[in-house]
Amino acid sequence: MARKKKWPVVYAPNTEAWMTTFADLVSLMLTFFILLISMSTMDKTGLSDIETSFRNAVSVLNSGDKTELQIMPPFEMQKLVSTEELMLAMRQNSKALLQNSVLKHKVKGVIIKDRLYLRIPDAVLFDEGSATLKPENTQAIKKLAQMLAMSPGNISVQGHTNADIDLSDSQFADPWSLSLARAASVLHILEDEGVSASRLSLAGYGPSHPVSTEATPFGRNKNRRVDIVISKE
Repeated sequence: MARKKKWPVVYAPNTEAWMTTFADLVSLMLTFFILLISMSTMDKTGLSDIETSFRNAVSVLNSGDKTELQIMPPFEMQKLVSTEELMLAMRQNSKALLQNSVLKHKVKGVIIKDRLYLRIPDAVLFDEGSATLKPENTQAIKKLAQMLAMSPGNISVQGHTNADIDLSDSQFADPWSLSLARAASVLHILEDEGVSASRLSLAGYGPSHPVSTEATPFGRNKNRRVDIVISKE
């Protein structure tokens, strides 16, 4: 038979019970202060990244074909962020501007040593052996030009080809002259859309600056490109 407890039952006091409540309070305070610090140090680039991630996650916020995107001018960003952050913001702006264009997945933004390279395959812009821009891509290049007109820094337009490009039906005698003419075609649009001529420079590198191996067709296609390079003044 179980022994009956004597009444009233006396429990030994737990002198460490307050530690549980105190630990919860300290954890909440620590979380609160971390949140304050993170909000106080968040820059424009961070906010833009959050907005983009949220927009991609929630389809109802995606802009339609007729929506004008609100892009913060990089001249204003320059006052708030470092050179690297400015280049990141400009790369993000270029993606937003091309969101509904034929160049949406064609322009690749690469940041190297505080320089932003907007790389465009020449097959997208030009016919084989030609330096005349395809009409369907001109409007997208104009959008980039309008952004660059508001941007700080120097802009170099660089043409690249490879040695085995077929020029049998072309007016150009060699890859060097073709790469220079293609870069010039893009540069003229930048200038027409308001980019100051004092900020622009032109280069035709021919096959001398490859970014991929020439051993495969894929690598050779990557080397045929026009680079719009934005660098700090």
